[in-house]
Amino acid sequence: MIKLFEETPPRTECDCTACTQCCKEQPGPLAPGDLEKIRAHLPHLTNDQFLGLFRSSDGALVQLRGADGVVVQRRQRTIVPLYHRHRKACVFLDNDKCSIHAVKPAGCAIFDTHMDKGSAEARSYWLVMQQADDDYQEQRRQLKVSDHYRPRSY
Repeated sequence: MIKLFEETPPRTECDCTACTQCCKEQPGPLAPGDLEKIRAHLPHLTNDQFLGLFRSSDGALVQLRGADGVVVQRRQRTIVPLYHRHRKACVFLDNDKCSIHAVKPAGCAIFDTHMDKGSAEARSYWLVMQQADDDYQEQRRQLKVSDHYRPRSY
């Protein structure tokens, strides 16, 4: 049985090359409140510059198998950091290090490449439920649509 989180799952701190490889493939999605935390971390940017660093994404398909064997699927539209096409990485990845590591998005902060599938599924479920928030979805609708979205299943 998957342990479901009622509160924010614990942050991971790993920034090894296997984990930062994810930043080169597809930036991690934000949870409600992440945009504000990142904004406070980057006060030198104008509002337009800041919002230009994010995109609206179709989100990932999350699949969970309950104790009864029934698979539950959900696709939730998300906010993601801009994928920098020339550098082929998240806009916040600089020399293989996250420039906003202390306030990185939930999609980066609560996952790493070393966790087992059950842990990743429980965290994915928590994140998808948070992203259903009306205010979050309104923020998402104000952003340009990502052109670097590759659907994934967790």
